[in-house]
Amino acid sequence: MLLTGAAGSVGQQLLPGLTGFGLRVLDRAAPDEAGGAEVVVGELTDRDLLARAVSGVDAVVHLAGDPRPDAEWDDLEGPNVDGFAALLGAAREHGMRRVVYASSVHAMGRYESAGRFPIDPTWAPAPCCAYGATKAFDEALAGVHAAHGGPSTIGLRLGATVERPTQSSQLTGWLGPEDLRRLVVAALEADVTSGVYPGVSANTRNRWDLTAARRDLGYEPRLDSEVFAGDVEDDGRAVTTCVL
Repeated sequence: MLLTGAAGSVGQQLLPGLTGFGLRVLDRAAPDEAGGAEVVVGELTDRDLLARAVSGVDAVVHLAGDPRPDAEWDDLEGPNVDGFAALLGAAREHGMRRVVYASSVHAMGRYESAGRFPIDPTWAPAPCCAYGATKAFDEALAGVHAAHGGPSTIGLRLGATVERPTQSSQLTGWLGPEDLRRLVVAALEADVTSGVYPGVSANTRNRWDLTAARRDLGYEPRLDSEVFAGDVEDDGRAVTTCVL
């Protein structure tokens, strides 16, 4: 299996949950911790390097990209759109079975801002920013590949994927490390051709409908951000912060 974006904070949280998989990791720089995996350093848009990275693997967990919700489209297009398109093409060419990729709650951010809860993953994407728009595009492109003979694709709309919430806005969409690992492994193993699912824990203040994730993926989150509610800073924000 290939893991992209392994050097990022989400990749480092996820790695302990992938010890049962034969693992190769790819990032722009070597990760601090690779879990004994083979390390490939370079850009997804380098087609020769990408071909070597996907050769011989049957699945990829794709975390690489620019995670900044305040970034401009010109900065996001290369890593978030072109890089993912290249990965999907390589996965298809090499007969890969499954692509599990990081989308974001920002792809549905306007629902959250408008207070339309719980947010159903089957609703049309409604990104709140250019970053969210790149993720909505990725979801659409992944669905096209899955529908036309490419690999199975499962998108995970990750929320605040941090060790523990530190700001009040993260309480509604926190995804703790253990639940991150449960979710990704479930997505790798589920009998699903294509789909997009929220990536959050079982938070008391949850705004995201996890019914489909439980039913289709067998995802059963166990963590609840409420245990940290008394310790977080009130940042005055209504929208979940997504940190990659």
